[in-house]
Amino acid sequence: MQFRDLRFNPYREITTILTAQELLDFIFHRASKIKIRNIDRLPPAQKGRKKERYRLRTVEKELVNKLESYIESFPNFDNLSPFYLELTNIIINGGVDRIRSLLGSLSGIIPVINKITASSLKRIRFSKKPKEMAKIRIGYYGRISSIVNKLGHKFEDLIEIRIQLRKLPSINPHLPTVVVAGYPNVGKSSLVKAISTAKPEISYYPFTTKKIIVGKFDHEDLNIQIIDSPGLLDRPLNERNEIELQSLLALKYLTQFMIYIIDPSETCGYPVKKQLSLLENLVVVFPNIEFALVKNKIDLDSREFELSEKYRKDIRVFRTNLLEKTGVKAIKNYIIESYSNENSKF
Repeated sequence: MQFRDLRFNPYREITTILTAQELLDFIFHRASKIKIRNIDRLPPAQKGRKKERYRLRTVEKELVNKLESYIESFPNFDNLSPFYLELTNIIINGGVDRIRSLLGSLSGIIPVINKITASSLKRIRFSKKPKEMAKIRIGYYGRISSIVNKLGHKFEDLIEIRIQLRKLPSINPHLPTVVVAGYPNVGKSSLVKAISTAKPEISYYPFTTKKIIVGKFDHEDLNIQIIDSPGLLDRPLNERNEIELQSLLALKYLTQFMIYIIDPSETCGYPVKKQLSLLENLVVVFPNIEFALVKNKIDLDSREFELSEKYRKDIRVFRTNLLEKTGVKAIKNYIIESYSNENSKF
């Protein structure tokens, strides 16, 4: 089974949002460019009435369509996965509730626009002079401008929110997911590349200085994601601020299996003792996640070391040389067995 090239960030399809002034310029320009057939031979009053009514209807239609497209392009937050819901509440000040409020403000002016349009159309219908009709239309434009401009800061807020949300990583929260952790330079990205059957994608993750790498592989009907998390799970949690920690803990909604890589040669720049300490730290923070330990770079250093006794029986250990892909097959088979096993806690 092959993977389709899909993006799973639910915010990826949010349409481009215009500022209040850009929106007004757009709708009024559309209205000014309308062409009405078969009016040249009409009497002046009838010709003016038809032209002005078309302009008002065009403004109403284009403005309402734009507002509805903004609202409908956001996902239904009630159906959003816990992973993306958590990240949204972390990176957006006020979270989902604020976004709902902003979208509600846009939705709220639609009936007002419809009412003003209907009232102005009625006045034009009973007007007898083209100049008076044009005056009604100009007044209508002014009222529409006032309504839209009052929401100017809300449009600007939504523009910034859209930018932030579209940066979120494209991860399918419904697929079995493996997260790879460990200090820098221990071989995390090498493992993701070695296991993936498709070219891994690089994505932004909030509050990290680096991108995450999302790989995928398949086995029969089983599709699995594997994620390298540079800048996310590569240092003790007590070195992070509160918002970084919240962002990290969102992973609990995404993964059931974590592979921790250790470099016993210490060529990564970190002593084994410190690497093991981070592993034990993560085991405590993610108590419901299964861990596997990978001892990488065995070609450089094959020394043995022991996990703390309380972790020894629960963590499967593998030995690898990821540059040569030694030991990769065993890890891959273990992942497949873990997700395929009917008795698995996943």
